[in-house]
Amino acid sequence: MDIKIQNIRPQNHSKPLRAFVDISLDDFVIRDFRIIKENGKRLVVACPQLSWKDKTGFIKYKTLITFPDETKGEIDRLILNAYHREMETQSETAN
Repeated sequence: MDIKIQNIRPQNHSKPLRAFVDISLDDFVIRDFRIIKENGKRLVVACPQLSWKDKTGFIKYKTLITFPDETKGEIDRLILNAYHREMETQSETAN
């Protein structure tokens, strides 16, 4: 399986959502993986999700795609490495 990073879209770093990432998996493009960092925790990669409000107004989430653990681990590693490189590049450009 050939996994490639297609696009990284950094977000406002004051919020838990740090970036959206699109990847290609062989001939398929999967959009909107999320990189999230909660206070005091490490960065995590979340698969694309659908969200909606239920009858009581609470926001609900449903993961749209899942992977075997080994594949998800490889996707996470590639996404986080690409994100760190992107942040270093932006930091160097800002200085």
